[in-house]
Amino acid sequence: MAANKKQPSPLASLLAELRTLTDRIAAAEAGEDPRAVKKLRLGLEQVTAQLKNVTHKLDPVLRPESIFDPTDPNTSGRVVALTLVAQTKHPLSKIPEFYGAGVYAIYYRGNFGPYASLKGMDHPIYVGKADPDNQAAKDAVSQGTKLSARLNEHAKSIRSAGTTLDINDFDCRFLIVQTGFQKSAEDYLINFFKPIWNSETKICFGLGKHGDSSETRVNKRSPWDTMHPGRKWADATTENQKAPETIVEQIGAHLAKHRPYADIHEIFERFTEDMHQLNLDHFYTPAHGSVELEEAAAPAGDATS
Repeated sequence: MAANKKQPSPLASLLAELRTLTDRIAAAEAGEDPRAVKKLRLGLEQVTAQLKNVTHKLDPVLRPESIFDPTDPNTSGRVVALTLVAQTKHPLSKIPEFYGAGVYAIYYRGNFGPYASLKGMDHPIYVGKADPDNQAAKDAVSQGTKLSARLNEHAKSIRSAGTTLDINDFDCRFLIVQTGFQKSAEDYLINFFKPIWNSETKICFGLGKHGDSSETRVNKRSPWDTMHPGRKWADATTENQKAPETIVEQIGAHLAKHRPYADIHEIFERFTEDMHQLNLDHFYTPAHGSVELEEAAAPAGDATS
């Protein structure tokens, strides 16, 4: 007795019909009415999308929810930022002239009351970038001396504010980076540390201002110059943007809400948390949705009682 033939699945039968129907559609005339042709085309595109969705659902292989792209500006910004905080600190008062553009962070370890929470911490009071002279520069010499010039410009402003600040209480880190990466790194640093002197934090901003003239423009004194008088062009302005007590209150509230990082270990822990949130190890299938992979067991020594 002959063995029974295996019956095709309903989907296999439908696929055979679809092939026949596809051949008929390909051979059919669409007509000459542009509107009718467009309607037919849109209808076929819709059916094609539906068929593609069916095809995806038949694929049992897990798909990653995202792909790590080192060229993505956000990714490169994270890497450059983390590399910056791994650099050695240098006294801000002793930065020589050198070639290169890039990013930097300034740290305070003095006794100015409102900044007490920053003393002894590895948390910048200000971060910034220095763009190259030539936007097409491919090496440090072609970039010019913009990074060292920017650091020394800030040092000059701090020296001017000698009644409240001492330049010897400031350190800095800097990183010379390839042209084009400084902006994304600065953005990440500002978002990560939320430094109180950066304008984006909207508290004690104004360090980076370049000599507003009270005679040519109606300018109010920046919060930084209100807290740290001494720059002649700023002292010539009589009206503050904020009252000193308001600035002090905002600094205290900000540092209480965004606790300064104590050391590189805390910074790296937060950085790894940010990277983990990229969901690079999350998978799914079109048919079943998200799929969780089993995590490896922690070493015995890491187990908590």
